[in-house]
Order: sequence, then structure tokens, then C-alpha cells
Amino acid sequence: MKLLVLALIAVLVRSQGGSYWSMDVQQRAEELGFEYEEYRVTTQDGYILTLMRIPSGPNSPPSSKPPILMIHPVFDSGESYTRLGAAYSPAFYLADNGKDVWLYNVRGNTFSREHVSLDPASDDEYWDFTMDTIRFDHMACVEFILETTGYTNLPALAISFGGATLGIALALEPEFFEQRISVAIFVSPALNMANTQSLLFSKLGMYPQVLQTMRNIGINVCRDDNRALSQITYMLGTIFPGFSQFIMGILIDQPDQSLEDQDGVNILLARTQFGLGIKALQHLLQSVRLNDLTYFDYGPEENNQIYGADIPPEIPLGNINVPIALMFGEEDNVITGPDQDWMRERLDANVVFDHVYEEFSHMSFLIGNRIEDYLEDVIEVSEAFISSTD
Repeated sequence: MKLLVLALIAVLVRSQGGSYWSMDVQQRAEELGFEYEEYRVTTQDGYILTLMRIPSGPNSPPSSKPPILMIHPVFDSGESYTRLGAAYSPAFYLADNGKDVWLYNVRGNTFSREHVSLDPASDDEYWDFTMDTIRFDHMACVEFILETTGYTNLPALAISFGGATLGIALALEPEFFEQRISVAIFVSPALNMANTQSLLFSKLGMYPQVLQTMRNIGINVCRDDNRALSQITYMLGTIFPGFSQFIMGILIDQPDQSLEDQDGVNILLARTQFGLGIKALQHLLQSVRLNDLTYFDYGPEENNQIYGADIPPEIPLGNINVPIALMFGEEDNVITGPDQDWMRERLDANVVFDHVYEEFSHMSFLIGNRIEDYLEDVIEVSEAFISSTD
């Protein structure tokens, strides 16, 4: 027991001493020789967001490089693309290979928890947003990036939850995005999770009263930033090999030990706690029971008052009018084969690239040791629909 306590203390001291896993995006970028910038963007409904920019890297000096917007997965932030150093972090890989990388942070997460008039700590109204209202985040960020860089359009890469919010935005604001998004790169997008094998997501989706009860008692955000918990989680994963893999496998997706960086799994479990509005999470997971992408499900009685029907209307994915690239993992237990096919059927008219990456799990796209397999395709696809300057 004494040895265990000493080991825990040793890892804690190391983690507090500035080790890479505990650094923020700016610290990581500067440590690796990348340029870093940060901007504040206000949406049309008053949410104040943080945009992180990595315009250059050691092997890719500043120049008029085409921008790319990267949209993060659930419970996470722009940091999700920077966790494994220069070679295996998607943001740094792209920044060092000719891209001006912009990392988005959804409303309500640690980096974007401000509003022009609402207080997130005391105003429940701040948290009363769904995935379809998050489209205002995408609109504001895209407009800001294009105005800042002088380009007229850009590619957008979105993983999982990010893919769901981007898909909804493209469907609901087709005229806006048609001129501004050169290609939408969906990486395991969570547009439908009816067949997910994730224990956490499937149960929360099938039993919406769990999350609704949290909201009813005043809990509006989940997986919120907790540095102490983050350090303890990372320590346990470091001291007990397989701890993080076990927890991730039960709750979300089983990591492939031949593909995922094992310390990356520790970091992912420890650091994926930047907060998400519970109502938005409810919206994401309702497809588990509805087997469809719809507006928010309030229940039959309230749905009839709002929508005039027991079931909320579908999001019109057929309205999307920008080129789409689809990238899926063969061993993805979060976005499984049947749900991938569901997306293909509804997005087919705009799909210009469709590939399933062998052995990739849901997490391989963020912490895999073969990320270049898909990032080279990202570069090729984005350059085929090259951004243009004014």
C-alpha cells in the first residue's frame, strides 16, 4: 500500500510539473515549435466562443496557407486534436503540412462559456440550446475565419458529435454554407446512433429520463472541467496498465491496442471533460431510440404543441448542397456499420469521397498511431476542393 501511495504521489508531482498531457493547446503548440493564436467570436444569439489557431509549424512556415476548420467530438474541445505531439496529433500534423488550422470550441464548453447577457452559472436559459441552435456557432466561426484570412471558402473537418452539429447546420442553412464551405469532411459523424454499441450512449439514449432528471434538479452541464479528477484519472491509467482501456471499452468504445497510442488513451479519458450542455447531449442521443436525425424530442404532448405531431420532424439532410467526404472506422463501435449505411443513403447525392479505414475504432482518428492514413486523405480531399482568396 505504501508503494502504491508513493507511486500515486510521484505521478501527481510529474503531472503538475508541466508534462505534455496536462498542457493546454497554447503550451503544447509553443513546446513543439508551432505558432498559436486565439480569438473571441460572438454568435448571432449572443454566445461568446473561443477559436484557436495554429497557422504554422516547424516544417511549414507562415504563408498564405488555406484555412481548415476542425470541429471537436462530444465532451471535448479544440484540444482533442493536439494530444499526441507533432507527429500524431491531427491539428499539428495538418499545420505542419500546409494548412492554417482553426480549432473550434462549442458553446458551453470550458473555453466558450460566456454570453453577452446571460450568466452560465445562474441562468438556465444559457443552457437551453440544442444541436440545431449550435449552427449559429458554425456560422459565426466560418464567417470570422474567412474574414480574417481573406479566403472565400474553406474545408471543415468534424468528428463524431462535431459531425452531427455540422451536418445539421449544413441542412438548415444551405444557402449560407454553400458559398463558404468548400467540402465537409465527416469523420465518424454521429448523425444517427441507433445501432451504437457504446454502453454509455445506448443507455442514456434509451432512457432519456436520466438526463432530463439532471436538468430538472438544476444540473445543466456534464463532464465539466475538473483538474483534480483529471489528474487522478491519468495517474490510475499510468500506474495500472489497461485501466483507461478498460473504462473506455465499457463506456464508449474498445481501443485497439495495435492502433491507439496507450498514453493517448490515458490522456483521452483524463482530459475529455470540457463540458457539454445536457440538453444538447439529450438531442445527440435521442437517435438511439428514434433511429433518425430530428429536431429535439420533448415527448409526445410537448412535441404536439411545438411541432404539431407526436414525433419531432426530421432534419432535412437532403438540403445539404456542399461536397461531402465520409470517413469511417471498420471497428467503430460508436458509429457502427448500419448507422454508417444510414448516413450514406441520406447524403449520397453530395458524397465525393467515402472510405472505411481498416481496424480503426472510433478513437483511432484522434489518438491512433496511423492517423496519417486518413489525414493524407483529408489533405487530398481539401485540395481537390481548394479554397480561394478574394
